Parts: sequence; structure tokens; C-alpha cells
Amino acid sequence: MTAYTHKEGRLWVQFKKFEAFKLYLLSGVTDLTDPQGTLSPSREPAAGARRQSVITDMLRGDPDLPGFSVETRLQKTKNWLLGIKCAINAQIHMGRCDRPDNYTKSNMAWDYRYAERENIAADRGAIIEGDDAKVAVTVPFKARSGPDYIDFLVSFLSARTFAGIEDILDMAFLDDECLEDCQTQYEAGDVGYVVTDAYSASPTDAAAVYYTTDAGETWAITSSDPFAPGESISCVVLQGISDNHRIIVSRGTADGGNPAEIAYADVTTPGTTTWVYVNVGAVNGQYINYMFWLDQGNLYAVTNDGYVYKSDDGGASWTAKYTAGVVAFNDVASIGPGTERAGYVWVVGDSNTIRLSTDEGDSWSTVTAPAAGAGDAINTVCVTPDGTVFIGNDAGEIYGSFDNGSNWTTLSLQGLTISSVARIRMAHDGVIWAIASVADGSSRAWRSTDGGASFLLWSHAMPTNSGLNALAVIDQNYVFVGGNAHPAGGSAFISKTKTDFMSLP
Repeated sequence: MTAYTHKEGRLWVQFKKFEAFKLYLLSGVTDLTDPQGTLSPSREPAAGARRQSVITDMLRGDPDLPGFSVETRLQKTKNWLLGIKCAINAQIHMGRCDRPDNYTKSNMAWDYRYAERENIAADRGAIIEGDDAKVAVTVPFKARSGPDYIDFLVSFLSARTFAGIEDILDMAFLDDECLEDCQTQYEAGDVGYVVTDAYSASPTDAAAVYYTTDAGETWAITSSDPFAPGESISCVVLQGISDNHRIIVSRGTADGGNPAEIAYADVTTPGTTTWVYVNVGAVNGQYINYMFWLDQGNLYAVTNDGYVYKSDDGGASWTAKYTAGVVAFNDVASIGPGTERAGYVWVVGDSNTIRLSTDEGDSWSTVTAPAAGAGDAINTVCVTPDGTVFIGNDAGEIYGSFDNGSNWTTLSLQGLTISSVARIRMAHDGVIWAIASVADGSSRAWRSTDGGASFLLWSHAMPTNSGLNALAVIDQNYVFVGGNAHPAGGSAFISKTKTDFMSLP
């Protein structure tokens, strides 16, 4: 008969941004809560039946704060828990696979953000000596957010079925759909698109848009290509649900005497696209390097010559928000409503260039970039809900700042020598993913589960590839990557992670 053992939970605590979690050995961690709010039914009388009713809706109340309690010894123990005054980030690790002081050698963790200590009450003020019983106190904590479930056993799958021979440049996926909103019940990551470079060996030399409805297991080309032969697709964004969403793609190649251009399609059947074309601005020769669709009122695009455009109607019209015409802008990111720095927009580009707007793009300031990266192109920018910004450049360097770029902390992608950082994307404040290339031209993926303090090589079972360009983060454990076709021939590259927690928040 199989024997099971209960492996103890271990508390890891982080006190400062970009500082590693520290292990605290305790008597136990109890009362872990993941509140969702109490449900109550909304009823109406049943048609044709006396004294009966039917539930027409379920009403959810406001959830309590998430939290946990720590059991700690009182006697002969120097214990920070008894005097702690500041908020902490806390993780409760379970399922030890190695030494308990090895941060990543656990099966999973409950991650709580900005946890603060509640009241402490001891049941007695006297200690009776004479036995080995633990004299302990229970210390409760409540957190602003969490728990997020971190899977430390995440691994990548083999390359998924994909027939395209063009290099993949970007990808995007729809969020969860709920039963009360529609009957399809797609989960986040089930429906998505990838866009490609133009490829001279293809029949039409046209960049293509591919779609999936089975979580990236198989991909098919959409009903039409958006742009002319020889023109690449630099970016894709989308919003909505599976049978009612808008997809927007941007032309990533200069088109003679024409300005920058996007194409959008309102899709009711995934894969069927009727493209509507919109000029972005009026500067001939411009093209779009990247877009960021925060919400219906905030869609941004950055260009090859240092312009920033904004659309507040889903891409149907555009307004120039930054027209200094400096170097190429390569990426853009923003923070949504309900956060401390809502309305902040970050733009990065060549020659170590960074611009910041704190008013949704109406005005801009120059941010002094890390001196070590002078002359390098900043390829990517990512902003977490608490306002922490991460940048990565084409010299393989990665930096973070939590004070709007007044100070930068040098971070590192551990395990290999990096030649260029392609993308940094976040799941939330604590979990950030990155893809970067190494000396042999291939790429790997890294994940930070400590808010950027460390980025650990997370390419478990990553298939051989010729470089990754695209990264889509579905949640803290579930990501897609896409990249180049193998130089010797064959299809382009798509992989995703495998996790036991895909259906969790």
C-alpha cells in the first residue's frame, strides 16, 4: 500500500524590490485563504409551479482579504514577526524536492503580495519549563492581493503543429470566457493569433495571420492576408471573446509614399477575417514597430522614426501624441485603471531612448536610461501593476526601476550568456517572463517569481529553435513563445508551457 507523507510548508519573505526572498523556519503555516466573495442566489417564481422558484442569477459579495497565519516559537527565538511594521511579499512553498532552503526546489507556492501583520494575541504570559513542548504564538497576515499559485514544475512542450514557413514576429490570445456570458467557455489561451514576416519563398511573398482555437495545439491560416506581398506584420493585438472580437495587425514595412498602416477585422468566427485598412498619421514612409492595447480608450502604436500614436476607438482613427521624430521606438507598455500609476505610458527605442507619459500620452518626458546601455537599442519594456518597469536591450542587458526611472537596478537572466533580450512580459507584480537570444542564435525563456530579483532559466524541455521573437503570458505558469523557421527549412516555431495549474487564476 502506498504511504503518503505531509511535507511541511515553508515561508519565504521579500522585504524590498529586487531583493531575493529569504527563508524563515517556523513551526507551521496555517489558515491559507483564497477568498472569492460569498455567493447568494437571485430567485424568481417558477412559471406554472406554485411555491417554487428558479435561480436566475448568482450574486457575489465583496471578497475578504486573502491571508495566512504563521505559527512561531516564542521562547529562545529572535523573531522579526513580533515587531514587523512594513508590508512584505510572502510565499508559502509546498512539496519539498531538495533542501528546504533551495528556493526553486518546491512543487508549488502560494504567493501573497503586500501582506501586513494583524493583531497578535498570546493565550498566556507565563512559560512552564520542564518539557520539550513548543511554546508558540499564531501570527495572522492579510494581503492586498493573492494568492497566485506558482508551479515550480513548469516545462515547455515540443514544437506545436504549425505549417507556416515564415518567421513568427508576434502573438496574442483572448482571455477567459464565462458560462453566464456565452456558451463556448473558452479558457484564457484557447483562442489566439500569430503574425509573421513576409517570406520570399512563399507563394505570394505575403506575411500571414494564423489562428488557433485549441490552445495552440494546431494552427491554421486566416481567410485572407492583410497586407501586400513583401510587407511584414510587426504586431497583433485583440480584445473581445471568441465569437465577437476585434483583431488589429500593423504593417511593419515601409510602403513607398504611404504613411503607417494598420488593418483590423471584427471576427465572429475565428479564422474568418475581412480586413479594414486605416492609415496611421500622415508621414510617408513610416511603419509601426509595436502596439499596446490597454483598453477600449487606450491603444498605442510606436513607429520606426520615433512617433507615438493613440486610438480611442479600437483602431478606427488615430492621433499623434509624440512627434519629436527621434530614433526608432521599439516597444510600448502602459498601466491600467485602478492602479497607483494609471495612465502611465512607457516607450523605448534605439540609442538607449526612453520616454514616459503620466497622462495617457498627452505630454512626455525624457527618462535617463541606464548608463551602461548607452548606444544600445532597448528592444522591450514591461510595466507591472505596481509601477515597476523592466527594460531589455540588444546587448543582453536587463534593468528594473520602481521609481519611474530615477534609479535603475541591474538585473540578470541567469544560466547563460545573453546576446539580446527580445521580450519581457508580466503575469503580475511578482511573476515576469522574458525571452532572449544566446550566442548560437537560439533563444531561451526565463521566469522571475520574485518580482525581478532573479530571472531563472526556465527552458525545461524547450525544443531546439533558431530564435524567439514573440512571448504571450497567459498567467504566471502558462506562456506561449514563437520564433523563426529553421534556416535549413521547415516550419516556424511555437511552443507553450505545461502546468498542472492552467485553470487557476
